[in-house]
Amino acid sequence: MRQAIPNSMVRLGLGLVACAALANTAPAFAQSYEDDATTPGQAAVGGALDAIESPAASPYASIVGAIDSLPDAAARANALGQLGAAPYRLMPRLSIQSMDATDREIRGYLAQRREAALDASPGVPISGDRTINVMVSFGLKQGDYKARADRPKANFDSRSIRAGFDISPVPGLIVGTSIGIDGIDANLDRSQQPRSTLFNANITPYASYTNGRYYVDATAGYTRSWYQLRRQIDFTGFSDRLQSGPNGDNAAATVEAGGIFKLGVLRAQPFAGLLYRYADLGGFVETGGSAALAVAKFKTESVRTSLGARVSANLRKGAWTLRPSVEAQWQRELRSRPESRIEAIFLAGGTPIFTLPSTRYDRDGAVVGAGISAMHGERTALRLSYSGEFGNDRRIHGFAITANHRF
Repeated sequence: MRQAIPNSMVRLGLGLVACAALANTAPAFAQSYEDDATTPGQAAVGGALDAIESPAASPYASIVGAIDSLPDAAARANALGQLGAAPYRLMPRLSIQSMDATDREIRGYLAQRREAALDASPGVPISGDRTINVMVSFGLKQGDYKARADRPKANFDSRSIRAGFDISPVPGLIVGTSIGIDGIDANLDRSQQPRSTLFNANITPYASYTNGRYYVDATAGYTRSWYQLRRQIDFTGFSDRLQSGPNGDNAAATVEAGGIFKLGVLRAQPFAGLLYRYADLGGFVETGGSAALAVAKFKTESVRTSLGARVSANLRKGAWTLRPSVEAQWQRELRSRPESRIEAIFLAGGTPIFTLPSTRYDRDGAVVGAGISAMHGERTALRLSYSGEFGNDRRIHGFAITANHRF
């Protein structure tokens, strides 16, 4: 006779079967998010989420629950990328772009002043208090950066205004200073909305010397930056809109030297230069939701060489002198990693610090420029100019109008 199975054993067996079924169908908070990552930055965020104890009871329950519900590893990797600080990667670089634009406008103005001095009529003062010049400049700039690992595609545009004055204390020497402001709007978020903004205020002393056969130009400056950063996180099951307002300190210096060769109405100026740029973004804390980050200060530093030539013409018609010019140069970044890594932590606590590793911008770039100056008499000049910077990972275009008057 077959022995009867006790009811308690039947209930235990059914319970074990039910538990196994639930284990196979319920979301698994304990999965490894780091394994889903496809970039180092995503892996760092995934490792931070993996370190959370009792995720379902943590401030990040809505985040990990939404990630667990995503259909595949690619979607989870995308979510991890959004949760990190990659959208902020380019912000110090934009401060460098602002300093580059200031430097190019001033050196274009110095080139125009140098040409005017070399072509001046007899009797025009070449030194002393009668050579005081006042300069005003307006600039527009637009640029695009291509996407790279842990660096989303970005575009920006800016408007600037600056004013300055200078004097020639001795023949051939110009010394002066300028002050300016620059406002930048940038799409740095994966969804391209909302926009982040950057306001720069700068002071830039400058000097130039020529003896008619060669020249040396130098600029140096300090820029203070105020940021309004906005970051949008949006994947299935979770959405956050975060913001912060850090500041930054920036410095720049440029030295350029070249020869001057006159060929009829044309003047050629081959040159070589060295450019230094430093920009940082101060540490900040985001507000707006459970995905908010505390981000440590990080920076971008650049040392570049330049090699190029400038060609201009001197065309007189009555009281007017027109000076069209074109230039081209090649720039090479000497530092292999011009920007620092970014360290962040989820603001609600309970996770380790995670790191967005350093990446390298393209080290080679071509810079081209064209402009035309119109000078009335020997006192007043107006210059229209264009400059373009082209690298494998960026396209930047700038336009400027510069006016100056000698008292």
